[in-house]
Amino acid sequence: MQKLRLVLPILLLVAAIGIAVFLLPGKKNEMVKEEFFAMDTVMDISLYPTKDTDEKPDVIMAELRDRIYEMERELSVTKPDSDICKLNAASGNGEWIPVSEDAWELISEAVAVSSETKVDGYATFDPTLYPIVRLWGFTTGTNRVPGGDEIKKELEKVGFGNIELGSDPNKREVRLAKGAEMDLGACAKGFLSDALCEIMKKHKVNGIVSLGGNVQSVGTKEDGESFSVGIVDPKDGQTLTEVIRQDRDQAVVTSGNYERYFEKDGKRYHHIMDERTGAPADSGLASVTVVGPRGVLCDAYATALFVMGEEKANEFLKSHTDYHAAFIYEDGYKKGFEIQK
Repeated sequence: MQKLRLVLPILLLVAAIGIAVFLLPGKKNEMVKEEFFAMDTVMDISLYPTKDTDEKPDVIMAELRDRIYEMERELSVTKPDSDICKLNAASGNGEWIPVSEDAWELISEAVAVSSETKVDGYATFDPTLYPIVRLWGFTTGTNRVPGGDEIKKELEKVGFGNIELGSDPNKREVRLAKGAEMDLGACAKGFLSDALCEIMKKHKVNGIVSLGGNVQSVGTKEDGESFSVGIVDPKDGQTLTEVIRQDRDQAVVTSGNYERYFEKDGKRYHHIMDERTGAPADSGLASVTVVGPRGVLCDAYATALFVMGEEKANEFLKSHTDYHAAFIYEDGYKKGFEIQK
């Protein structure tokens, strides 16, 4: 799923289709910034070398770029040769599909998060909601409001229990029950940002990555100041409503109801689906921002907490004390932004 766009005061994101590269010459002590298009979103990476950085920034950037494209090839739900597309194509035929280490790790993580975010017997984060998202036209480009019988039929294919992981992690085999399909878009960018930050730590370079609304940092800026992330006001999608100052090595992810939506008969329908109804989640929230140490969990939790609503979300967070959330309601009321302090 696409995430609510975050605007970084310290990074100027250029909305562009295709690839736009801004790469400074390769001196070892120079900041390097690159902006391009991958995983169906604009991505922005800035690197700030330290005295301990062991490689030229542009060489590190090339390694990061290669990692992004590698994961895109493995995890895309639209590229026919990806692990996810192969799994979806083999749905229900009983065949075990071997997947890459990345796909195995992320699928395993997604199943675990689905299990821990259940409310009243339903997962508020579930990678098998892909048939429902497609039914509403969010993957086809032809949005529509489906009928109740259509929704009921597609919901029969939904449930993270339809994902079966092989018993031997060395073989990394997965299969899906009949009709089941998965899309890891609601956690893949967080998983990717974790991987990119590990590469940055390996080379002892500070920096920040913005992957279409998933923002994660390593260290600080050149002047020692923390990175800051601006949260967009859901009412207009442009102005900043809050700014969160990141601690070292944190991720900030926002899920919102306005980035992907359509209107029909005066009503707005967004892309964050509720497994209980097979329709857009109606929790009274316009956006949820999650801050924590792991991008993949911030990504998944942002979706889950949006579907839960604030009351159940806060109950969930009591047992996940490394993660904090802030809420913006549909009426504009804001709560929880003290996390920036």
